[in-house]
Amino acid sequence: MIKHGLGIFALSLSMTSTAATVQLIGDTFTYEYDDVANSGALALFGTPTIVGDVVRFIPPDFRAESIDGIATDVVTANFIFDRVYAHNGAQIGEIKVIEFGDYEIVNDGDVSVDLLLTGSSNVDFFDLTSDSASYDASGDSSGLQTWDLMASINPATMFSSDATDLAITIQNTLRAETDAFGETAWIQKKLSFTASTEIPVPAAAWLFASALVSVAGIKRKK
Repeated sequence: MIKHGLGIFALSLSMTSTAATVQLIGDTFTYEYDDVANSGALALFGTPTIVGDVVRFIPPDFRAESIDGIATDVVTANFIFDRVYAHNGAQIGEIKVIEFGDYEIVNDGDVSVDLLLTGSSNVDFFDLTSDSASYDASGDSSGLQTWDLMASINPATMFSSDATDLAITIQNTLRAETDAFGETAWIQKKLSFTASTEIPVPAAAWLFASALVSVAGIKRKK
């Protein structure tokens, strides 16, 4: 019995040790995520890369499809960045997600895509902000069509604490539905960008120092 228990412990230990934090280091920001916790989302979103401070996803097969009214197809994925922070410790002013894709409806049907962007503070767990966007189409699309969405949040404005260390969640839901034989509807996500901006700490510090110098000058004159 003791050997069996040790075996279970060793197995669970080896499973948890496979988790790895991946860092995407940009010019100004670093994005961190757990590749094991995000394994399901990675299969749909694709592995993110970073250029400058922009994170790019190229989904390999993030698609919902319904044919001949057999069933409604709903595909959902959540990608979580455990930490997003500026290298100089500045507050994060805006995080913006822009997405593109295409769809087609033959004869009749419905397609939709929903985007939810959420930012929560790793400093104060009560600080939370979110934004959402959606796109839907119905009827015959008369061939291939494109869609795009954008959602943005501004933690530095919305948080009561400093927005210097955030967790970011990007949630997508794709849906396709048909009601009768001969109908086809599909929608697919092709590209996604995530970008951040910061409120410079040096600038704020300079303004504060300038104000102190001005006050000191006034006192000397008196």
